[in-house]
Amino acid sequence: MISYKELKPKHAILQNYIHLYTYSLGSLESTSNKYITRAFPTFHTQFYFEFYGNIGKLQTKDDSTIITKRTYVNSGVGDWFDIYEIKSDKNNIPIKNFKVDFLPHTLFEIFQVSPKELINQDLKVEDIWSDKNECRIMLEKMEASISGEEMIKIFEEYFLKLLEKRVKQTNPYLPLFLRYNSSLEDFSKELGYSRRWVQKEYQKIFGLSFKELHGNMRFLRTLQHIEHFISLHQSINFSLLAIECNYYDQAHFIKEFKKYSGMTPKEYISTKYKGQVLFYW
Repeated sequence: MISYKELKPKHAILQNYIHLYTYSLGSLESTSNKYITRAFPTFHTQFYFEFYGNIGKLQTKDDSTIITKRTYVNSGVGDWFDIYEIKSDKNNIPIKNFKVDFLPHTLFEIFQVSPKELINQDLKVEDIWSDKNECRIMLEKMEASISGEEMIKIFEEYFLKLLEKRVKQTNPYLPLFLRYNSSLEDFSKELGYSRRWVQKEYQKIFGLSFKELHGNMRFLRTLQHIEHFISLHQSINFSLLAIECNYYDQAHFIKEFKKYSGMTPKEYISTKYKGQVLFYW
């Protein structure tokens, strides 16, 4: 049996840097080669902690990688990929993993690394944590913990220490950078800086251009809208959804959705929810 949970940070300071915690704990009687889920590009940087590993693999368009026991740093910038189980007839296969989704400015502000620098890099959390010894102790405590809530508590303890040492004055424009704006030209005029300066700041802090970041934010908001309709068992009108989420038209909506997910909106609904809700254009 697997215990799976998603939790938001409760600490007010941490809410400025951490979007979400996710953990899975338990064991499986056996595993097959079944499909688990598709991971989409996201402006959130993610830290993965795999305490057992070797039961799953990542499948991209061109490659397949086994998830081993270790930590991973994922910039979120890139393409979608699929996650599968690896077949095994062993009994009581242990599962223990933990994921932290950071807000888009955290990597640059706290770890002094731009997400763009992580593309095609195989980095561990230990590689970018400033105090390697503290990071090692944190990992040992998390591995010895017996609950997801305990893992969160341990991580927060050490991340707060990191904040005390590394945090600098927050960029005053960050709240504006993370707000959706209709055009780069209007946004640069609002700030009083050139479009080139705005683009340079976006690349430095987020690893994405203005258009890329806000396009991804719009896609993730669209997924939230779909999730909301599903939870209420309501039909989904994709034409209205496209308008609500600021797409130019239906064609633009479908093209952008497929760019990030590898599927059309209808295919996404069918794959994830399997007929739980009706949809129409």
